[in-house]
Amino acid sequence: MSVLVIGSIIVDNTLYVKKIPKAGETLIAQSSLRSLGGKGANQAIATRLSGAEVNFIGCVGDDSEGTLYKNHLEDHKIPSSSIITSDLEPTGSAFISVDEGGENSIVVNPGANHALTPEHLDKHINLFKESKIVLLQLEVPMETIKHACRLARANGLRILINPSPWNPAFNTEEFPCDVLILNEIEAAQISGTSNMTKSLESFKKFGLDMVVITQGSEPTLFMSQSGEIMELMPPCVKATDTVGAGDAFTGALATSLLEGKTFSESIQLANTAGAISVTKAGAQGATPTRKEIESFL
Repeated sequence: MSVLVIGSIIVDNTLYVKKIPKAGETLIAQSSLRSLGGKGANQAIATRLSGAEVNFIGCVGDDSEGTLYKNHLEDHKIPSSSIITSDLEPTGSAFISVDEGGENSIVVNPGANHALTPEHLDKHINLFKESKIVLLQLEVPMETIKHACRLARANGLRILINPSPWNPAFNTEEFPCDVLILNEIEAAQISGTSNMTKSLESFKKFGLDMVVITQGSEPTLFMSQSGEIMELMPPCVKATDTVGAGDAFTGALATSLLEGKTFSESIQLANTAGAISVTKAGAQGATPTRKEIESFL
């Protein structure tokens, strides 16, 4: 069985600066990097590198970047046959500023990602039937994500949602899931509190298998369906670039859950994948393999 990822495909343009510019401020970058990203593709590759079989549904433009991306996925043994090509929109792009502390600011032009429709999912219903887990984010249209949840429920898949970038239209009733993966900002936006323990407690009523809140270098908090709240500290590393850390975490988590590992074991593997990723520049290029993760444990 495999993990089915449905999500965005984006070409990242990263600028490394001393500090994130303020409104109206112009800065000279120290260096730049053009790489392949998008939360959907990042998580698909992170899932594949951490050891799972992966299928991926996304949308690119009819351009050189789209062709490049399809070949890139094939190089990682992720079939590109379920990647749709839009004649109307270009492949998505992002413009990222990363400061000396590794923190980032991102602006995204969705492009072809917004052309991914529920009908495209119906055409690939076989992938839902062949998979055990579906992994979703919020960089494609909300109606498409909602339809993915319906198809996943109808076919008995476990649903993992990482509601990023945050969209206020998201809720766990219209977008049912089994595992919810948040960072502290998203958790506060959903729960209305900046106290992460109280934030987790507010999710008890939804009866999810697990809710996870990542906090960067601080302990990762997670709560099981019983309401028990636990925490695990990620490895201590020197951060170079935090872009893609959450995606590396989420991909490794999906792989571990697919393998039937416990929640604690899965969080430990995911914490380690996320920590390793911040020690290198870029998103996918910084994503560790299973061998790298296990050697770090």
